[in-house]
Amino acid sequence: MKIIAILVVFSILLIFDGTTGEALDDWVFVEKSQGVTIHSRKLAEHAESEFRGTRILDQPIEVVGAVLADIPAYPRWFFNCIQARKIPDKSSTHLKFQLYIIVKTPWPLWNRDVIYTTESRVDIPSGKIMVWGKAVRDAVIPIKENHVRVTDSALKWVLERLDDSRTMVTFTKRINAGGSIGSYLSDVGCRKTIFESLVNLAPMAADPKYAAQGSRLKEEFGENK
Repeated sequence: MKIIAILVVFSILLIFDGTTGEALDDWVFVEKSQGVTIHSRKLAEHAESEFRGTRILDQPIEVVGAVLADIPAYPRWFFNCIQARKIPDKSSTHLKFQLYIIVKTPWPLWNRDVIYTTESRVDIPSGKIMVWGKAVRDAVIPIKENHVRVTDSALKWVLERLDDSRTMVTFTKRINAGGSIGSYLSDVGCRKTIFESLVNLAPMAADPKYAAQGSRLKEEFGENK
């Protein structure tokens, strides 16, 4: 399986112009800490806010991409992730498929799970990887007991090469967590997920194994491809 087949984990395909909905407001600064800057904005058709987190990692773009590609390792760095796996489907391609995610939710609330339809674009020569997706209503995996299925959420990853050893990472997300969780708590969880995930991404990307995996990604989508 090509490494790019899983570069789109945790993506939710919506549209490909770089947004996850029609914005009512410009981005508003929320916080900056531990190298992560968070902004938010309101969207026209959603009670929940959209959040955007950015940070610079001292790693090449292909190395950061390799971390995103390591699906089984998501519980090690993506905030509250319990499980992430690709859903087998004959119609899947290397750039478009479905992912199943389980996320831990604080007691007494039930855990959330979600099926994402995903798609990505990879352009190593120009130094950009973009990943989008959308939560979908799909019964291919039955809802587990004491779980709530999320069906309204969108997010996007953008990796941009600053130079050969630095990458700008942007993670944008909006979620309606469903169940008894309203827009306020959905926003709290969304903001924390973006912040903690971007903080945790740095030590993950420093693992030497991702340098080797990144080299394979660069070879597959490099200058001569």
